[in-house]
Amino acid sequence: MAKQDYYNVLGVSKNASQEDIKAAYKRLAKQFHPDVSSDPQAEEKFKEVLEAYNVLSDQQKRHNYDQFGHDAERFSGFGGFRAGDFSNIEFDFEEIFSDFGFGRSPFSDIFGAAFGKQGRRQSRGTDILKQVSISFEEAAFGTEKEIEVERIEACHSCSGTGRGRNSKEVNCEACNGAGFQRRVRQTFLGTIATQTTCNKCGGEGKTIKDPCKSCSGNGTVKKSRKIKVKIPAGINSGNHLRIAGEGNAGERNASAGNLFIVVFVEPHEVFKRDGKDIFMEMPLSFSEAALGITIEAPTLKGKAKVRIPASTQTGTIFKLRGQGIKEVGSSVFGDQFIKVIVQTPERMTQKQRKLFEELAEEEGTKNKRDGFFDRLAGKFS
Repeated sequence: MAKQDYYNVLGVSKNASQEDIKAAYKRLAKQFHPDVSSDPQAEEKFKEVLEAYNVLSDQQKRHNYDQFGHDAERFSGFGGFRAGDFSNIEFDFEEIFSDFGFGRSPFSDIFGAAFGKQGRRQSRGTDILKQVSISFEEAAFGTEKEIEVERIEACHSCSGTGRGRNSKEVNCEACNGAGFQRRVRQTFLGTIATQTTCNKCGGEGKTIKDPCKSCSGNGTVKKSRKIKVKIPAGINSGNHLRIAGEGNAGERNASAGNLFIVVFVEPHEVFKRDGKDIFMEMPLSFSEAALGITIEAPTLKGKAKVRIPASTQTGTIFKLRGQGIKEVGSSVFGDQFIKVIVQTPERMTQKQRKLFEELAEEEGTKNKRDGFFDRLAGKFS
């Protein structure tokens, strides 16, 4: 079943602001949450809303989606959504449940009570998607390109820890090191005690005293880097390369994401490609096609002689074996196909016209055509 457009799922336009997207998400999440809605399809709709919000609420993922649609899942790090797998989905159950008047999500109460403090998980760095354009010849034989990538890197000053030179971790003043804050509320169900993740320490229970000044305690900074990328022979438009660990740095020295390079092969003025075979058209004059000729045809490796026999008709195709492109990882080359296009002169000298008139008279073309029409007329008489 084809996926719905994420903008349609949330009911927003493609120009919607982040505030519009968040408002639509909260409204639909409350509407379709399985604990609230009686609709039998609520759970599936709820998952669709979460998936759409996960992509559109992230600037990089949204940019990839706008450019490549659902195909971006193959290249970027946001991946597909699987039922029961919420590990990569960015949403806040606490905010939804607080809008219902319940405060913290009941799921958090259960797991918080079972496991105690819920320290913030160090997140792996996100993937980066870049496009590179190469020529037809570079795609055929392979090349090396230097591309500029703007990415998040570990802060050099603090080695990604977020701490200043003489800094140390101290208990969070807001939650006293617990990582969460407890509240008691009166609801129509009675007195309910809830606990929410501490906003100041993000659930870690610790804060950094005197954070790194270069990165403001984040542990990461934005940098522009030039990276050399080897592009293998035989690559085609739409193929992508994965360069492990060259994406954005993770939080607090967590592993970095990957860099994905999407290749665009520029059109060639002579050749067209289909898989590992290449195709071209070769113009011939009327006399060359009629009398035959040996021509020099261009190939990706130089020139090749091709014998055109007499009486060759326009549209005839000749094959040069092994003059095509090899597939990535293969040593076998495809073939080159040459399609003959017989051209009639647009302007003729008096001598050429006289010769063609003599040829027409010799061929008896008019008499043959008259005989054809006579036979055709006889079928309808």
